[in-house]
Amino acid sequence: MNALGRKPGSRRRTLLSLSSARRSRGTLTSFVLLVVLLAIACTQRGLLERPKEKRGISEETVHFASGGITLAGTLVLPEGSQTHPAAVLFHGSGPQKRDLFTARWFASEGIAALAYDKRGVGESSGDFRKVPFMELCDDGLGAIKYLKSRKEIDAKRIGVWGLSQGGWLGPLAASRSADVAFIIAVSGPGVSPGEQMIVYYANELRKQGVDEGDVREASTVRRDIWSYMSSGLGYDKTKAELDGARTKRWFSQARVQQDDSFGPLPTPAELSKPVGRSVIWFKQEAVYDPVPALRALRVPALFLFGNHDELIPVDESVAAIQRVLAEDKHRDFTIRVFPSVDHEMRLVTSEATRPIDPEYLKTMRDWLSTHVLNRP
Repeated sequence: MNALGRKPGSRRRTLLSLSSARRSRGTLTSFVLLVVLLAIACTQRGLLERPKEKRGISEETVHFASGGITLAGTLVLPEGSQTHPAAVLFHGSGPQKRDLFTARWFASEGIAALAYDKRGVGESSGDFRKVPFMELCDDGLGAIKYLKSRKEIDAKRIGVWGLSQGGWLGPLAASRSADVAFIIAVSGPGVSPGEQMIVYYANELRKQGVDEGDVREASTVRRDIWSYMSSGLGYDKTKAELDGARTKRWFSQARVQQDDSFGPLPTPAELSKPVGRSVIWFKQEAVYDPVPALRALRVPALFLFGNHDELIPVDESVAAIQRVLAEDKHRDFTIRVFPSVDHEMRLVTSEATRPIDPEYLKTMRDWLSTHVLNRP
């Protein structure tokens, strides 16, 4: 699987589908569809290395409610008859099933974990595509409500872990509920989803050998296009900017990127008649600001990043968290950036299969020991 969590060859299939879409689209429908499909660039594979089994760990299939839908998952319990702290695992973006690998790692460390299929995936009802991703934090809160009903769980020590998109959802859930006792956010962007995707496309151009100045220029034009799509303001200025970009040496490479930002620009009249997920993405998801949720946090939080992450702006994300911490130094925030580590906490090596960074696991283990398990 590649950095986006797709199997080899899936990019080719996606590009073929994009070509078909371009032939059959009106200006707005396919533009919006393609942007939203690529807005799920942050993905989650979990810890593919199965944690060392410990005798006494048990797994149970469970179901719980979130609004009008039913979510299916697996509760992994550590050994021992005492009540356990617990973690609810938030998904990365896209159609994610329950992450049993991470759940088993938590259980091996003495912390129960509930992993569940995202709504509309696996055995869960509903459809994650029909709501802004921010609403998915309600599913995690539903999982916490379920855990509080279990006699094996210490209701006052239930936290959340989330990778990528889950790194947005964990702090958001904690800002909405006092039931969240701790947070671990892994590769969680400190910028909006729209800005995160602009960074992703810029890194794609860099890998193709596009000059850094040209990358910045392409990013500026893309950002202005997306700003227009979100607000509906500045059509004439944006159209002139896009028309001028057609003469640039970087245009052809940016034009074929999967979001199709540099295709025909929808008119204000077309924007007034949104199609499909256009309202959800441009009006809500792309402009979501994670900083207010960070400011609302009053529980211990661990933020983990890899300095070779090509999907999110790590420096900007760390700076955003540090600015919030500077506003109130009594917050219990821990930030760690691991060298030679990618978005999924894998070591950047020449090996075909990149291993999970042991320092990442050790950092979580040590932090959980002092902040959740109350060990010296």
